[in-house]
Amino acid sequence: MVSIVYERGFYYLKHHIQNKEKRKYLGKTIPKNIEQLKSGFLREFYCQEWDDKIQSIGKNYQKEIKKIPQSIQLKNFESFGIAFTYNTQRIEGSTLTQIDTRDLLTFGVTPAKKSQTDTIETKKHYDLFMKLVTSKKRPKLTKKTILQWHRDIFDQTKIGEAGSLRSYRVGVTTNEKIEFTSVAEIPKKMTEFFRWLNRYDDYDKKKNVVEFACLAHYKFVSIHPFGDGNGRISRLIMNYILLKNNFPLMLIKNTDKRVYFKSLEKSQINHDEIHFLKWFMRYYIKENNYFY
Repeated sequence: MVSIVYERGFYYLKHHIQNKEKRKYLGKTIPKNIEQLKSGFLREFYCQEWDDKIQSIGKNYQKEIKKIPQSIQLKNFESFGIAFTYNTQRIEGSTLTQIDTRDLLTFGVTPAKKSQTDTIETKKHYDLFMKLVTSKKRPKLTKKTILQWHRDIFDQTKIGEAGSLRSYRVGVTTNEKIEFTSVAEIPKKMTEFFRWLNRYDDYDKKKNVVEFACLAHYKFVSIHPFGDGNGRISRLIMNYILLKNNFPLMLIKNTDKRVYFKSLEKSQINHDEIHFLKWFMRYYIKENNYFY
């Protein structure tokens, strides 16, 4: 937690964790925008923890993939796509097991006695993912693109809603404190989101691409523009950004669903992305420690 300290007539921001401490000079009075300064200060504190590791992961990954034949890269994408589809679907309550998902996507075997909706959405999610990773062009993301992604996955299971913004209120069943964007505000928030997103599309490579992917996920899912499918689309956006910038893709495991949701909810309740950002960046680094 960031604290304000007063020493020898001057105010400072201070934050420490374990054996690390950082201070920021404020002046003789506490600025009016102190909460904004606290948030930025905390972000700087943690960026020092992960920036070098992320840059190392990116560089080493890009060196690695140059050595791999395209046919093997495709197989790697297929393997990742199956794991990603299983986990992203399972996080949202799919009944398909890992074996069900593998048999469906690898051998075309429809799982017995399992939800037809889950089966269709699993296949459609995987097909969309493979289309994205094998496409020669990776254009900027737009509202039209995202609506099409939603339509591609849900056109057979959410008829009338697939590819359309929601027209009703939604919330989080496990936490009444969280309220997503109102129906009336969704168009405005979506415009703001894509304006923000595309300011970073010609991304400065000195900045943190993984942090950008994390924030895109967080911002989109916090708008919650669809009646269903927001988590799956936000994780696709996240991986599209990583793909476009030649970074390892992110696999959020279903077994880590509880802490994943908890970090998201903490950021949403406090209106501060730092809580989700901390979890995400540490998770990404841990899952890609091979590359640094």
